[in-house]
Amino acid sequence: MLERRFRRTAIALAAVAACSLPPTLALAAESDHSDALPPAPFAISAESKSSVESEIIIPEPDPVEAYEAAQSLSAALPFSSFDIEQTSPLDALKERYEQRLAAEEDEARRVAELEKTDKLLAYDPVLIAAVGNQVSSGHTICCPGYACAYGDAIVQGVAVDHAAYGCGMCTWPGWGGGNSSFRSLGSNEALLREAYDQIAAGKPTVIHVTGTSNEHWITLIGYRGATNLDALSLDNFVALDPWDGTEIIAGASYSLYGDFCEHISQA
Repeated sequence: MLERRFRRTAIALAAVAACSLPPTLALAAESDHSDALPPAPFAISAESKSSVESEIIIPEPDPVEAYEAAQSLSAALPFSSFDIEQTSPLDALKERYEQRLAAEEDEARRVAELEKTDKLLAYDPVLIAAVGNQVSSGHTICCPGYACAYGDAIVQGVAVDHAAYGCGMCTWPGWGGGNSSFRSLGSNEALLREAYDQIAAGKPTVIHVTGTSNEHWITLIGYRGATNLDALSLDNFVALDPWDGTEIIAGASYSLYGDFCEHISQA
């Protein structure tokens, strides 16, 4: 249907162009030599025409771009003077445009549904490497500072030296200094649910854990398999470990410290 209507448009435009031909070409068109071949520069053999047509591939237009272009063309050209149905081609393009938008909305809903159980905050490994870690620096008691620096690399997109947070004794600037964003939730269940909510909102959280050393701080940056929010464990969380700067499953290396403490970004 669209092809026939656009062909009618092309014929109409060609007719207008023919009406404006110079007199010499117009006279040539009216000569008695109607069966004569066109001049050599304009002659195209049937074989060449077939070859050219077979090599021409018209890509499928993007429905959004096509619809917007058609609207612009409709406003610019006097289609009504050619007795062309203006609305049907645009309606077809509009339908494809709306189908495209609906598909994108469906995909957004699908992703949002998936992120209820599995989500990992994006981070730049180059920034994490620029911050450094305890092993490479030899600052073996500075896990809180590195943990906060990793969080700011994610939240603010900058690499801050761990010493900015208080080397050896973290003062938590931007992460709960003066108790402004410090959390002591009262239970491990409440702590992990708060961590889940923070990550779901796009923010990492720094929590207190224990492992091979007596205590440690890590940066939680994601969750996985979180199907029951009332029964979360560290196995449900992905973390950046200040000890060596690697991404880990938190529960595979650490346990909760037991004071129910976490720090969140004030940014």
